Amino acid sequence: MLLNQITFTRFIAALTVVFFHYGNQAFPLTVPYLREVISAGPIAVNYFYLLSGFIMAIAYYQPHNQTAFSSKQYWLARFARIYPVYLVALLLIAVGKLKQPDISTALFLNLSLLQSWIPDYALSLNSPGWSLSVEAFFYLCFPLLLLFIYRYRLKNVIILGALLWLGTQILHTALLNSDAYHAKNTLHSFIYYHPLMHLNAFISGVIVGVLFKDRQQWLNNNMSRYSTAGIILTATTVALLIAFRAPISQILGIKIAFTNGLLAPLFLLFIVFLSLNKGRMTHWLSHKWLILLGEASFSLYILQRPVHGIYEKTLQKYLQLPDATHFYLYLLLLILISIASYKLFETPARHLIRSWPTRKSNKKAAVSQTS
Repeated sequence: MLLNQITFTRFIAALTVVFFHYGNQAFPLTVPYLREVISAGPIAVNYFYLLSGFIMAIAYYQPHNQTAFSSKQYWLARFARIYPVYLVALLLIAVGKLKQPDISTALFLNLSLLQSWIPDYALSLNSPGWSLSVEAFFYLCFPLLLLFIYRYRLKNVIILGALLWLGTQILHTALLNSDAYHAKNTLHSFIYYHPLMHLNAFISGVIVGVLFKDRQQWLNNNMSRYSTAGIILTATTVALLIAFRAPISQILGIKIAFTNGLLAPLFLLFIVFLSLNKGRMTHWLSHKWLILLGEASFSLYILQRPVHGIYEKTLQKYLQLPDATHFYLYLLLLILISIASYKLFETPARHLIRSWPTRKSNKKAAVSQTS
């Protein structure tokens, strides 16, 4: 399968989010420059958005059969993809916050995946869920974006996408360096969590996915030979930029952030080179256990907070261990629970939801035959 080699990168990206939230006292975060790379969770979320756009373009873009897009199947697939595990994680957190003063508003916004659209509620309840709220906005935009690509030349879409990317970077940097910005205030919530500030990444991923699908044969013939070098070069460049972000910011004299698409060109090159690779690296990354970890990465990402809360009230409460040891025990437990969730809940729930129209039509047919 074309995207097998990409799957494991989702697990690595999800791990950086977990390290960012809970692994501050654990090696290798105790090493200064490694700390920035290993705990680059907010930047990894931006990678998720780029990858989401790329994969959705691969899955749905059909230039020679534009009528193949089914709205009903699309929405069922999107709902089945994220909502079952998201709902479980949300309810686990909500149960522990029933006495919170504004719980009803927060719960409504989280249930409807609208929390990041209202800045002050972005991190309410299950905080990692903010990124799924942003993703839901992308799902709303995608059919329109696909229609736009079909009706207008891709060149025009690329120009608009590039302008959106550039405009977002200028706006983000300007707001980040304005006097009105303070950590954790409403402006902070807007520029870091609002869907409009991340739309450039998703659209960039879609555009590159369309280009990849249109020109896959040419890319395979002319670029696959450079793919291993391209993977190493782009990954190394991204890691160095993240590790030395603070010194770079000091040299430039302004605050910079890589969370809203600034590294998108490098990330997209990495995704393309990884998709083109047919060598030993692809063979390794396509191992069934690595693919399984990649597939379980969504559960790992969305369940990290409720599992951590349960761990704090059980094992951490009764075991006198160093903080780093507790973190790795929690991480092992989270990975095992995520694999179980993917196998025993996420996948069956997804299949059940996606097969609902077929089961409904079969039921109607059976009723009509008996009558």
